[in-house]
Amino acid sequence: MDKNNLTPEESFNIINKAISNFKMNYKESSKIFLLWGWMLTFACFSDFIIMKFLYNKVANELIFHLGIWILFCLIAFIIQFFIRRKIDTEKKVYSYLEGYVKKLWWVSAVSCFIAVFICIKLELIPVPIMMLIGGIATTTTGLLIKFKPLIVGGLAFFIFSIAITFVSNENIALITGVAMICGYLVPGYLLKSAKEK
Repeated sequence: MDKNNLTPEESFNIINKAISNFKMNYKESSKIFLLWGWMLTFACFSDFIIMKFLYNKVANELIFHLGIWILFCLIAFIIQFFIRRKIDTEKKVYSYLEGYVKKLWWVSAVSCFIAVFICIKLELIPVPIMMLIGGIATTTTGLLIKFKPLIVGGLAFFIFSIAITFVSNENIALITGVAMICGYLVPGYLLKSAKEK
């Protein structure tokens, strides 16, 4: 087959094969969704417990809240490093889409850190903006690999980012924990158990 004279059907088949290879590879990466889903869920519920039961007993609440998030995120980054290294060494098929999605998530992570800094400086709650950024990355990933649970998980982040603006401060962490379950954990487990086409 001459590479320069592909029919539309042959081009379409090549694109579909690339997408299914990417889906197969990304299925292995469901571990990353599950890792971050669990870590952020634990961070949310830990934060909620501190707000609910240790309120007024902690000298500087902001340091405790940030400390919890920093601790869980640091643990997640360390574990992710080793998971990614193992996946990359065992991987036999690489795709352009996978590289794009990795870059999307790195840009999203940097955007979250910048959003947190800006929100702290402006004395705003960063959670809705962080969830919006996570929703963009999750929805885009789902659209690229054509996996509906990830798309729905990303859209759930959009809905929860709006809902959080209507709840009291002490319930934000609880609602955020539920959002992490809907946005990362459920799609992550569905991606892990998805059957190859």
